[in-house]
This record gives sequence, C-alpha cells and structure tokens, in this order.
Amino acid sequence: MNNQNILKHKLAVFLFVLASLPLMLAANHLPDFLIINAGLGKQFGLKVEGLDHAQADFSVKSTKGEVLLCQKISGTDYQGLYSLEALREGDYVFILKMNSSEIRQPVKLTKRAIQYQLSQRQVIFYPEVTLKGRQLDVNYRNPGKDDFTLNLLTASGDILYEETINGLEDIEKRMNLLQVPRGEYILRILTSSAEWTEVLELR
Repeated sequence: MNNQNILKHKLAVFLFVLASLPLMLAANHLPDFLIINAGLGKQFGLKVEGLDHAQADFSVKSTKGEVLLCQKISGTDYQGLYSLEALREGDYVFILKMNSSEIRQPVKLTKRAIQYQLSQRQVIFYPEVTLKGRQLDVNYRNPGKDDFTLNLLTASGDILYEETINGLEDIEKRMNLLQVPRGEYILRILTSSAEWTEVLELR
C-alpha cells in the first residue's frame, strides 16, 4: 500500500458525521426581498426589510454569471429604484447576498416589464467552515436536501478524501486531520446549485 493510500485510509478512520445534531445558524432568518415593477418598463423598485446585519449586496447577473449591476445596501430596511434600460431583453438573475446566505430570483426582461415567478426563487445557505488546530468542522443548512459533496485535495489537486451526503436538511461534519502532513490543502464543497472552495493551511 503506497503512502497516498495509507493517508487516505488513516484520514477516513478519523471522520465523523454528526448530522443528527441541530444547527444553530444565523441564517435562520431571511429578509423580505421584494421586486416592484408597476408598469415601469425596464425600471423596478427594490424593497428589502429585516436585514439581520443591516448590510447586503444586491446584484444583477446574466445567466452566464456576468455581473451587470452591483449595489451595496445598508439599514435593516431599504428601498431603491433601478433602471435596466441599457440591458437587452432576455433572462437575468437578481441576487441579494448576505453574510451567510443569498436569495436568487430569475427574471425575464422585456420592453414593457420585468417578469418573474416566486416559485423560481432560490435560497442558498453558505457552508460554515472552521479549522481549529487539526480539527475541521463543516456546518451546512440544506433545506432542499440536495446532495452535499466534500472533497479534500492537496495543493496539486490530488484527492485525499471525498464524500457525498444525501437527503439531510442539516449537516455537521467533523474531520480530524492529525494524520495529514503539514502544508496547504483545498476543501471543495459542491451542491446542485453552488460550489465553494476554501484554502486550508495545516501547521
């Protein structure tokens, strides 16, 4: 058995899933995110009420992820008027990004209106990653019960550990990295709607 396989085996032995524990995440409360378009053509009003941290980012993106408008908003309640006259007709995404989550609303831009359906709205919670010494904790709120995949990679891209967790609303994962050599590693987290990477420095 080569060193790489030994390391994978040792790492697997020290992994624990604590998925049954409830998560106390700050993301439990979401603000009201209202798009108001009363016959304004390519103009719309934005109303956000109940921001926990009194600050968020509002952006308009193309379906390819290109940022076309970005605005910092502050205060627990916010109102603003925006114009998308410079944009072509088509599909876009309005995003309200907060500290621990974001709300995505697909919209369709026409000459006469900005159309959207609340049924297409997505709420995406961010994973909480904490490294204390050689103990790595990953917490994730997963109300849609999406597949949740963790990859731990070396700096050169070799996979040390991979796991997919299915069908859980709240995930708490603990990894003991005592057997992993010092150096830089990459934690990659994937769901059906998002991907995150975190650089870990083990000393």
